[in-house]
Amino acid sequence: MIKFKTNKNKKKAKAFTIKGAAALIIAAILAAALLFTGCNQPSGSSSGGNSGGGGNGGGGGTPPTPPAPPDVGSFEDTGDGFVKIIHPANGIVGVDPDYTLPGTDNYWKGVFRAGRKVKLSPYKLGKTEVTYELWHEVLTWAESNGYTFANKGKEGSHGTVGAAPTEAGKKEPVTTINWRDCIVWCNAYTEKTMGEGECVYRKSKTDIAVLKDATAKEGEDFICDKAYADMSKKGFRLPTEAEWEYAARWQGSDKTNAAQYGDVWLTKLNSASGAKKPIGFSGLALPAGETWETLRDELTRVAVYDEWWNGTGWVDQTPATTKTAAVKSKDPNALGLHDMSGNVWEWCFDRYNNNPASNDSAYEQGGIVTDPQGAASGSGRVLRGGGWSSVAFYCAVGARGGNGSDFRFSDLGFRLAWCP
Repeated sequence: MIKFKTNKNKKKAKAFTIKGAAALIIAAILAAALLFTGCNQPSGSSSGGNSGGGGNGGGGGTPPTPPAPPDVGSFEDTGDGFVKIIHPANGIVGVDPDYTLPGTDNYWKGVFRAGRKVKLSPYKLGKTEVTYELWHEVLTWAESNGYTFANKGKEGSHGTVGAAPTEAGKKEPVTTINWRDCIVWCNAYTEKTMGEGECVYRKSKTDIAVLKDATAKEGEDFICDKAYADMSKKGFRLPTEAEWEYAARWQGSDKTNAAQYGDVWLTKLNSASGAKKPIGFSGLALPAGETWETLRDELTRVAVYDEWWNGTGWVDQTPATTKTAAVKSKDPNALGLHDMSGNVWEWCFDRYNNNPASNDSAYEQGGIVTDPQGAASGSGRVLRGGGWSSVAFYCAVGARGGNGSDFRFSDLGFRLAWCP
């Protein structure tokens, strides 16, 4: 609505009087003008709530309701090293990519597959991978408070296992820890900071004993491999694969190098998290105005990785990447998260299956897959993001990996999540 200003200090205006025939003539002209305007209302149009050229051209109708703004979700840097992420209220529906991927569907298409409708509850995700400094602090406390680990972890890719953090390497990610170590450490960090009652990882849904031993067995089976994640708790945990991928790809309304999933735009599957261009690989048609070198440089802006595609083969960077880097060495993505591509692969909670929707029936609510946690069975757990020793295309946000829960390596770490 436009508001017209009045002059509060106006002077007295001169009065003009219109008398006799002049007043009648003016009134007649105005009436004729109104009648002419009303008759020429186009058929089927609306004026003041009347359609079809009715006799009243005045106002009084209800204006149409404006369309709802697109629901792209939201996020907030909460100032505690985490970003709070709110998913679109009605979830998102997966789509098939209409662009080239490095390989087959199972490995390269991520989890938001065509027709799969997924909704996530609000969650918080760490802005960085867990550093060795934090890992060692919690490990030291935990081992004095009833916790047992299979592996003591290493400072980055080339540190000494279990050693005290160094000034030079303490901000590099912890590596050489397996999936069981991660969930037990999450419980230890929770107990240390929030109390045991908020620990997420329990022996089972019915036996709510807090998991504190990454080496414990019942018969031939590791107890941690059957861990139950109590998502009603506020403690630290691994992200689910869907949480991880959504955070790696979210761009809101920014269409740059993105694909549309309902209202929200997500980074294309063949690109690194936060990148404005695709990763170079064999079979990719170079985008207009780009070279293999410009694609390499864009990936290098956001990811620590090894080899890049020069148009004929995979070659080392110059200088070559030989180890992990300190967290936050590269530019963040749209949510402010660093190293979602490269540096170290990151464990997720989910069991791995080639088909990420294999167990959706367990999580369906009104036709929407809500907070899925992966396959119903299997020994493999999900890995995402690529690492410092990876060929470039493993840094793609669509690339899915999996390995046994006892697997550990110098380019494998994790990132924390928790429920706000």
